[in-house]
Amino acid sequence: MYFYPLRHILRKLRQPDVRLLFALGLVFSLMIVIFAAVLSTYEKGMTFADGLWTAYITLTTIGYGDISAATPEGRWTTVLTSMLGIGCFGVLTGVILERAMQRRTKKMKGESNYTGNGHLIIVNVPSYGETSELLKELDYSPDFKDIPRVIVTAHLPNRDKELPDFLVRKIDAFVVGLPSALETLQRANAARAKVCVLTSSAADPAMDDTNTLTAGLIEKNWPQVVTIMTCSRAETMSNLSTFGIDGGISTTDLQMGLLVQELEDPGLYQIYRELSSNAGGNQIYISQSAIGSWNNRDREFSIGSLKIVAIQLELPVQILGIQSKAKKKLHLNPGNNLMLTPADHIVYMSRKRFDWLQNSSQIMQHIAKIS
Repeated sequence: MYFYPLRHILRKLRQPDVRLLFALGLVFSLMIVIFAAVLSTYEKGMTFADGLWTAYITLTTIGYGDISAATPEGRWTTVLTSMLGIGCFGVLTGVILERAMQRRTKKMKGESNYTGNGHLIIVNVPSYGETSELLKELDYSPDFKDIPRVIVTAHLPNRDKELPDFLVRKIDAFVVGLPSALETLQRANAARAKVCVLTSSAADPAMDDTNTLTAGLIEKNWPQVVTIMTCSRAETMSNLSTFGIDGGISTTDLQMGLLVQELEDPGLYQIYRELSSNAGGNQIYISQSAIGSWNNRDREFSIGSLKIVAIQLELPVQILGIQSKAKKKLHLNPGNNLMLTPADHIVYMSRKRFDWLQNSSQIMQHIAKIS
């Protein structure tokens, strides 16, 4: 245990770049000491401390000129020291630039590993346009705009070997490998991720099966990670609960249903676009706190009462219905006499997420007045 730091340092010193930097630092330090010793010996009135200062500004090529050598020995030492300083800093700059280029190349080729935590994993790149649109929506999301992003995929569109630069700038890491392989997920540090979004392509229906396997693997090993996936086949949706996957979207059902609605009521897509995008306008939310258990009160109340209170208190929400956690059922535009239970959550439309829990006391007091 006591020798672990020493072993760690020795392992680091085995790396060529680290050895080179160590050697440069050693040469730099020796030159400062030698330079200071020569100047304090041959230059009149110059102390060893003055020599250290002059050595430093000479090696770094700053050259203030407040102290300078007058003897031949001091001047030759100054020439050699300045040349060595230029060489050392040139090598140091080259090493830093090379390491930076290596890291960027590994990131673009998906050869790196991610060591952060609380990140969002995006599985698959169906197309650069779709992935770019997803990242743009995440930028607008108040809940996910600041979360690190890691892309994991087995291959890129057009058989590309590197991720385009415009996508590299928007993510924190890129991992190439089979997403359903445990090794690939470990490289993406899935154990410490917050959420995983699995995207699919209609051109590759088999991707649904790979995504289901990947999400199921994550749920089995790291159940705390929220898994959401898109399905190009409608029948895949029925398998999500079997594997414990938290949520999914059938792109086929959504696209066809919206197409017919647009046919019946032209212009409906613009409404859907605003409600589904985080870019602006209104969005649809589901409250994150159980509404029936506010303030630990056992008294029941109806959704009609909640609607009246929202209007009278001028809350910035439009209540659309409830999501029954107990019955796992969604009730949109329900009757006003529907009673709320402790496990129900509110489905509502608003310009930003409304904190029901923070406003629960005011709402409950108003419900008591009108009842």
